[in-house]
Amino acid sequence: MRSRNSWKSVIFAPVALVLFFGLVYAEDKAPFTGEINAKGINLRNDANVNSIVIATLDKGEQVEVVLEMYGWYKVRLPRKIPVYIKKSLVACIKSTEALAAAAPAAVPETAPRCLSAKLLGDRVNIRLKPSESAPIVGIADKAEVVNVISEAGDWYKIEPIQNSFGWVYKKFVNKVVVAVKPAQETPALKEPEGVSGNPEGLAVFTGKVEPYGMVFFRKATHKFITSDNKVFLLKGNRASLNALNYRKVKLVGKIISAPQEKPPVIEVKIIEVVS
Repeated sequence: MRSRNSWKSVIFAPVALVLFFGLVYAEDKAPFTGEINAKGINLRNDANVNSIVIATLDKGEQVEVVLEMYGWYKVRLPRKIPVYIKKSLVACIKSTEALAAAAPAAVPETAPRCLSAKLLGDRVNIRLKPSESAPIVGIADKAEVVNVISEAGDWYKIEPIQNSFGWVYKKFVNKVVVAVKPAQETPALKEPEGVSGNPEGLAVFTGKVEPYGMVFFRKATHKFITSDNKVFLLKGNRASLNALNYRKVKLVGKIISAPQEKPPVIEVKIIEVVS
């Protein structure tokens, strides 16, 4: 019996160490904002100098770093870099015709017929060019919403999604030092309509959803920035929040973090796009 318990200890100890150091490493390598420190720096499709150049970045441009590997940084594609998705893999949810009917002056003459579309399946390839042979720069999941820039035959030219990436040589990226503002009290927020007495402590929030990075066991998955630039974190359905990245929304939720925890964490109950 003693021998069997000894073997269990021998097996369990290394596993526990791997889990512990894995969590420490994940937190240490959490996403951060970087700044390009030279002119004409190549953003590549892979972490080597022979891979395809996606675009060039200028000195002073900021990038969101999500991973470091072999002297390279993996960064989210800047919004200025368009990518492509096959039309047959999405369903248009916002068309030019519908928008023109509601507000004709708001639709430019050059606008595409489809303005935004929703993914019909999981793990859909996002490509650098409108071709099945073009490099894959991202993967989109079912129900994710993409913003359409224009059409190219059987393809939509779209803004890059959250899970689209390129690689930059580490020495060309400086970590941005963010000035810490004095702590502010969480502002009083109005209660949602129709909640009598509000026993759950729900409140209405309006602002923009943004990705928060990927670290294991983090209770919040997205950032939420209000119109007066106050920052919260969101806990909710990841796929639903991914579909609302960079969109203005109104949500009903409850602050579930401790008063001293900054930024505060909102548990999302109801969320909708604000036009």
